[in-house]
Amino acid sequence: MYLGTQGELRRQRRFFVRREDAERFVAKHTTTPIPIGELWERRAEILYAFERLRPLGTNLTDAVTFYLGHRGSALGQAQLREVVDEFLREKLQSGRSQQYDRVMRRCFSQFLEHIGVDRRVGEISREEITDYVYKTNKRLSPISKKNVLTNLSVLFNFTVRRDLLKENPVEKIDRPIVPFKKPHVLIPTDFERLLRTCYNNGWNDRLTIFVLVGFCGIRTEEGSRLKWSNVQLDRQIIEVPATVAKKASFRNNRIPPNAMDWLRLVEDKRRTGSIIGPTWESQLRTAIISSRITYHQNAIRHSFCSYAIGAGWSLAEIISYMGHSGSPSVIHSHYRNVVSEEDGKKWFSIVP
Repeated sequence: MYLGTQGELRRQRRFFVRREDAERFVAKHTTTPIPIGELWERRAEILYAFERLRPLGTNLTDAVTFYLGHRGSALGQAQLREVVDEFLREKLQSGRSQQYDRVMRRCFSQFLEHIGVDRRVGEISREEITDYVYKTNKRLSPISKKNVLTNLSVLFNFTVRRDLLKENPVEKIDRPIVPFKKPHVLIPTDFERLLRTCYNNGWNDRLTIFVLVGFCGIRTEEGSRLKWSNVQLDRQIIEVPATVAKKASFRNNRIPPNAMDWLRLVEDKRRTGSIIGPTWESQLRTAIISSRITYHQNAIRHSFCSYAIGAGWSLAEIISYMGHSGSPSVIHSHYRNVVSEEDGKKWFSIVP
């Protein structure tokens, strides 16, 4: 049995009659977790390591100690492109919507194109990400810059949870200050014109979506995924399943009386499929353009919240309708005093 070297690097051996006696001796006397036989088998590798360390004036023990103390740098060797693919795949598996996947995929694709598709996560510094957001994308609005940082932070938090990085480089980047901007809302006559444009053109699917968003507080993306069976006029509710809701939280929204009048116009109990087809974004856009109204993004949902507050709805009721998970103070501060009480009543009096 080879026992290593001692003293002047002389090899130490001990002979046994039987192999079992030798193995028993080693198991009883060795103080290293590595079997002595393995050391002998890997002697060439060990000697090669010694030769490489000799010019540096260090030894194998110090080299191993240094590596173990800096092994965090090895954690960052995963390619960012692979991390993005794994992140998106797991989010879809966990129930995130296709819309979420599209938004995150677009954000990450732009970042990858800028930073380099073959970059490793451990190479990407806080300074690079800061320059990407504040210099490369300097023309973006403060809210858009904040959204980019939020999305990248979610991605790098994923790498930390998967032990691919020690810390999130986005965490210490200052977020842009987003000045308050009064939400754009439609005036009641413009929304009525939009609904009548849809009705006159036989666009019943679009009319239904606009009614659900403007009078029932449903998100547009949620409405695009609802089925006709979710519009339960007999119970006067819109059922938003957890698989459709943005926050994966089931809710039933009561249908206001004026919305009931519009929905009865297009009711067809034979329909069981989706309310609107997969090209719903372009369809809704066409309807808005055809009605020739002044429209800003999310204006109908902003209008619902503003007019509901104006009409005297309770804050708790509005939050429930919108499926909002944020602070009630955010809703109150953003949407109060946007419209008058009179206009609030006019909004929920729009009928066919």
